[in-house]
Amino acid sequence: MNKYLIIGGGITGVLLGSLLHKKGIAFQGLERSKQIGKDFNFGQLRIHQDNTVGLLKDLCESIDWIKIDEQPRERKKGEWITSTNNYIDEEMAFLGNPFYRPTESTAVVLDMIKNSVRDLFLMEKNVEKIDLNKRIVYCQNGSEYEFDHLAWCANLKSLTKIVQVTPKIAIKNQRKKDNSQGGIHLEMELNNPLISFSNSVIFPFRYKDYKLRAIGINDSKPLSAAESYKMHWLVFLERELAEDREEVAKIIRAMKRELQKEFPELKTAPLREKIVFQPKVETHSPSEAKSLELFPGVFYVGPEIQLTDTLVNSSPWDITLENCKRVENMLAQTTA
Repeated sequence: MNKYLIIGGGITGVLLGSLLHKKGIAFQGLERSKQIGKDFNFGQLRIHQDNTVGLLKDLCESIDWIKIDEQPRERKKGEWITSTNNYIDEEMAFLGNPFYRPTESTAVVLDMIKNSVRDLFLMEKNVEKIDLNKRIVYCQNGSEYEFDHLAWCANLKSLTKIVQVTPKIAIKNQRKKDNSQGGIHLEMELNNPLISFSNSVIFPFRYKDYKLRAIGINDSKPLSAAESYKMHWLVFLERELAEDREEVAKIIRAMKRELQKEFPELKTAPLREKIVFQPKVETHSPSEAKSLELFPGVFYVGPEIQLTDTLVNSSPWDITLENCKRVENMLAQTTA
């Protein structure tokens, strides 16, 4: 029997694991932290392609998906107007149009996917070496795992570093310069929604001499009146600001003050708040390759590589799920 390993229990790993599990393909998952699916904490589950929605419908049969054609809106001079400004790559990931969104919250969808494979991943397994000849994965704690086929569902750069062999597949257009920005995610849990728009809104505000923008995203409506609403506010920062934690804290306070001026109900409405700060938010600029099998029997799965025939206008979620499906199909052929 073939031995299949999934390295990385983030969102990509659990998505691939869910597809394999549903197909009846046994695998062992390894995750370096104490829980799976923890690397998604920034924004909204936003899908652009019909085929991607089809995959998610198969994994989460009780969740429906709504197509959003409404344009993003921006606050100017006390009014919400259709947004026409040029925005940076990080912002555009949450401003694309049209797109699909689930009828349930992102957290509920992700929990459904994680719960289907939670028992199939081992925690605190930090991979430090992959021996392609012996087909063995070595972890920092001394544990070893044999494999016939391996799906790498983590950072692409760390894979090439661990294997220390030149990939057999050429990867085009790899970014050499790090232009990524930092990001703030303010999640508010509310009794009532702040805005009635289906797409994102852009809320400009100032901090010192900086002109900043908060992107507001309504999460899906709750199933019952007893449940609360969630509103996400995202702000992207230049590296000089993002690397100064004191400045980041002041920016958060400035943003909340301006939001309370615009939405007075925020002074009393929030039931809970959660702030997530990421010093580095990756832009959506995948490299191209002709195959996901970078080394013999070792597949990369994730949004950093798209195959040459991938559909245009795909979001990172679209690319990730498309890659998961392709690897699932390849592994299914080896079990036949």
